[in-house]
Amino acid sequence: MKTLLVALNAKYYHTNLAIRNIKLYCNSMDIQLLEMTINDDLDLILYNILNKRPDVIGFSCYIWNIDKVLKLCEYIKKVNKDILIVLGGPEVSFDLDDLLKIGVADFIVLGEGEATFKNLLQKIHNGENVYDLNGISYMKDGKVISRENTDYVCLDDIPFPYDGEDISNKLVYYETSRGCPFRCSYCLSSLDNKLRYASIEKVRDDLEKLTNMGAKIVKLIDRSFDSNIKRAVEILDIIRGLRSDTVFHCEVNPELVNEVFINSLKGIEDRIQFEVGIQTTNKETLKNVSRNPDVSGALNGIKLIINAGVKVHVDLIAGLPGDDFDSIVKSFNDVYKLNPDEIQLGFLKLLKGTRIRKNKDIYGIKYKSDPPYEVLMTNTISYMELYELKNIAFLLDKYYNSGKFKMSLRFLLDFFKDPFELYSRLNCFWEENGFYGKKHSLNDLFDIIYRFALSGGVDTDYFKDYLRFDYLYSTNNKAYPDCLKEDKKVPDEVKSLLRNDEWLKRNLPAAIGMSNSEKNKNLSIGFFKHDVLNIEGGNVYITFLHCDDKTYYAKINV
Repeated sequence: MKTLLVALNAKYYHTNLAIRNIKLYCNSMDIQLLEMTINDDLDLILYNILNKRPDVIGFSCYIWNIDKVLKLCEYIKKVNKDILIVLGGPEVSFDLDDLLKIGVADFIVLGEGEATFKNLLQKIHNGENVYDLNGISYMKDGKVISRENTDYVCLDDIPFPYDGEDISNKLVYYETSRGCPFRCSYCLSSLDNKLRYASIEKVRDDLEKLTNMGAKIVKLIDRSFDSNIKRAVEILDIIRGLRSDTVFHCEVNPELVNEVFINSLKGIEDRIQFEVGIQTTNKETLKNVSRNPDVSGALNGIKLIINAGVKVHVDLIAGLPGDDFDSIVKSFNDVYKLNPDEIQLGFLKLLKGTRIRKNKDIYGIKYKSDPPYEVLMTNTISYMELYELKNIAFLLDKYYNSGKFKMSLRFLLDFFKDPFELYSRLNCFWEENGFYGKKHSLNDLFDIIYRFALSGGVDTDYFKDYLRFDYLYSTNNKAYPDCLKEDKKVPDEVKSLLRNDEWLKRNLPAAIGMSNSEKNKNLSIGFFKHDVLNIEGGNVYITFLHCDDKTYYAKINV
């Protein structure tokens, strides 16, 4: 009996951990894997599935792929109704009656899939009765039968998931624990409060294998990496001992961050990234969604991580019950002033199975009926207000999160009462000029924000120097945006310094050993009338060297 496990990932460089775990847990069974993306042609996916001639197909289902998965199930059944289809994953583990009634799936695996799927395959293969299995749902005699899963898988029993693969250009997912100690009402993880851990020995062995295989980024999918500080520190110590430059991305709760945790980051700051879900700084809203209302503790935790030199991505959620436009603005400003590397302004999703979806009427929440079930309005915020916030989120992504406008944005902040007003005014400028809905290059974005500053009475002569620094630092493109083009030529005495090894040793050692052609390719020079670096005045040249690891720069006095 041939089984095919299918994952439709959001992007081509993603990996699906679930289907790998199931295949390996099922050990000697005849199981193949197929990974494609939601952007692939549906006919191509269907052909790739049917061409493998499976007897059983298992789909890994999430909010981003469920529509395509259900279409594939429909077409597979029309081509060959004898193929058994099994669905699993968070998007089908709740509110599943309709999925079974439309007849596109034979079984749905509820919750953890490894042991349940293995038992199901064994019974199907042996021709045994499958209807007494726990952890599955199915149609029988016109009724939907669901049998809850009562057992948990021991994480140490799941083999290393990536043996024999080339993962050097993939985003690799790995878990050291399952379950979540928190009860956030909008999150499916809150339904599983039993924390289970893989042994530290297994974690050490697996992380060593991943780094030896050349993994560039490993995303730990533990729901709260720092829920057990002692264990988190042990894992950070393992990372410290790995001889690689692999970067590990973890999700942390900021209010749990303490000095012990921060001290454990020393020496590995550039090999760790943290995603921090503060969601809102409105205490009443936090209580409404069963989160810890310790706002000052959360903000302080984020500040501690930022000060430790670790890259931080902070999540905010608009549309939470009790939050109105003004409280979201306050949350935005509270987080922005901490200056994290990235800020994601997301929007509440009413996921199947969550308590907030069940209690939606209490808060007047209206949401889209199709995945990802995004909020449309609540009794405290209107659709139009949420739409304005979506534009703000877009601009935040284009300008702040890109990391390409750091100096320029800091300069502009002095002309507005708070960060949100800057983005609100920028949003009005984009709307008035019809910029939304069109594709914009990086050069376009520079020209647009320059025009915005010009329209707002900002000292654009000074601002242009900040834009020039950001542009030359963030890109090696010599075709400058219109706002930065100028006739001033670089003097020969400046150029000659870049061929002087003694000067390079003192000021730009990364350029030592480069050929002239390499220097011409990787070096850029700009003239700055103003003191953008706050060192020794203006009227200087600054040269920028773009290397694989970072951009270096040096000031040249003439």
